[in-house]
Amino acid sequence: MKIFVYKVVFLMFCLFLLFNFTIGYQVRKIEDKILNISSKNKIEEFKVKLKKEIKSGLKKENIFQDDERELIRDFLQKIILELELEKIQDK
Repeated sequence: MKIFVYKVVFLMFCLFLLFNFTIGYQVRKIEDKILNISSKNKIEEFKVKLKKEIKSGLKKENIFQDDERELIRDFLQKIILELELEKIQDK
């Protein structure tokens, strides 16, 4: 009976270590990423980087390529049509 208890304790200890080195590690890594993203400092860095990218995009002559322009134009036209249909139905 004593050997059985030692084996169970050893097995539980090994399972605990296995869990911590595999699943527990991944969970901690994800938690760290979430905390890192939500920190006030990272939000400010993101804002600064976004402003810089917008400024550099405005300096370019053409922001979009031809195929991107067509895709955005078609998408916006579809949205406008849907909004006009809803406007007509509301009256």
